[in-house]
Amino acid sequence: MEDKDVTDVVMWGDNDSEALPILLCACGAEFVPWEHIISVYRDGAYPCPKCGRKLYFTMSIKVFEVVE
Repeated sequence: MEDKDVTDVVMWGDNDSEALPILLCACGAEFVPWEHIISVYRDGAYPCPKCGRKLYFTMSIKVFEVVE
């Protein structure tokens, strides 16, 4: 089964390399920064302490040239 994209229903803080603090889980549970973190590794996804959902994240960077 394909993993579900829940980006639009979670909130997070600034990442620290391979860890991302979750501020709002998809279930609606709220956390203070670094109380609940997720990882870039799918196989090591940490479950939400409130609902048990296992989340992981990916990073994406785009570089743009200024065109005038």
